[in-house]
Amino acid sequence: MSLRTDRVRITASFKRKEGVSKEAFDNFWLNEQPKLFNSLDIVKKHIFKYACVHSLLAHANEVVSKAITEAGLQVAPYDAMATMEAASFQDLMAVFQSEEYRKTVGAESLKYFERGGQMFASNFATIIDN
Repeated sequence: MSLRTDRVRITASFKRKEGVSKEAFDNFWLNEQPKLFNSLDIVKKHIFKYACVHSLLAHANEVVSKAITEAGLQVAPYDAMATMEAASFQDLMAVFQSEEYRKTVGAESLKYFERGGQMFASNFATIIDN
């Protein structure tokens, strides 16, 4: 098993902003944010893969969260997550630091997300891919 050398990954976790309804948050995260993100030239240039996780299935999330807790594990305190892949960490940072991103996706996201989301950048090895 070896780490991939052709791409890197970053995973970001976000909390819903206080006062924003779950419905508004889910609509933004599922429908609006991907359109904004995918419309950017810098994203088209640097991002190979983008996947998001959202909490539309609230009942299923509650069941899974309860099972995680009952297993003695801790449920992460986030409402949404995104994973992106690019050729390098520099390419990922080029996206997030660009004016194009900050003025569109970044500015709009601040209406829905709390500041201070968590980001985890990594090299990775795929273990199972069915």
